Amino acid sequence: MIIFGTDPRQALRSGLVAISSAALILLVLLGLAILLPLSFLTFALIVLALGLSAFIGWAAYHTYALTHTSYAIDRNAFVIRWGPIRQIVPMGDVQRVIAGSDIAADVRLLRLPLPGWWIGRGWHPELGRIDFFSAAPVEDQIIIVTQEAGYAVSPQDAQAFVDAFRIRFQMGPTQIVRPARLFPAVMTWPIWKSPTSLALITLPIVLNALVFGVSFALFPSLPEQIVLHFDAAGAPDRMGSPAQIFGPAVIGLALMLINLAIGIVAYRRDRLAAWLAWGGSAGVQLSLLIATLTLALARP
Repeated sequence: MIIFGTDPRQALRSGLVAISSAALILLVLLGLAILLPLSFLTFALIVLALGLSAFIGWAAYHTYALTHTSYAIDRNAFVIRWGPIRQIVPMGDVQRVIAGSDIAADVRLLRLPLPGWWIGRGWHPELGRIDFFSAAPVEDQIIIVTQEAGYAVSPQDAQAFVDAFRIRFQMGPTQIVRPARLFPAVMTWPIWKSPTSLALITLPIVLNALVFGVSFALFPSLPEQIVLHFDAAGAPDRMGSPAQIFGPAVIGLALMLINLAIGIVAYRRDRLAAWLAWGGSAGVQLSLLIATLTLALARP
């Protein structure tokens, strides 16, 4: 088996610039959230900061993958290593090898417009689906065409890659290899393929965010003291500061994380138990939303 690397320098620079820029904006958002008076704007800034944090994680992963990309060839298979993922293309499935410059004008690929970031799933009117694992523009890519899809790659020594590929392709395979895409174990968990599980995980997260949002929105209009408890006769018997309006949201966040962990641990052995944990968490968030509204609206 012969292995060809890529030139990841441009992709690395682009990734570092994107991550650094997002991190700078994240710090500004967090600074504003801390300095400005508590209000719904604070909540919006925190949500944006969380979104940027997710983007930084996503960009870091893809930067790692782009800088750890290689292509291996033997008589039986063409293997793309893209970070932790392995794409196995049987040599027996390959129909032809073409230059990216021959199809560049008609390729459609929705991607983050960063130099060196040619990744994702694209489309060509004649070739159909094309999966991109490349750190170079389409004009500098090589397309491995099979009946199912095309695979766009960018070996550093393109001519040597094409020569080696064609030699092994012409020799013919010595054994049958099945096409596959191999992922790390965590990415193959059954939970990611269950719409019910994903919905039950997402629902309490959304509801807890709603509790926080309502708390931030109501905080500026609260009096200096809010009612925390009523006695049996319905009279307030415990008062507190307006900041305690956030108590239900914080409690809800802690309970949500606990139930999420319990569900993940239980999922492989008892899916119903996991669903009950996540569904129960959603019910708790609804109760805490009502509690938050009660704290905000109750008057002594």
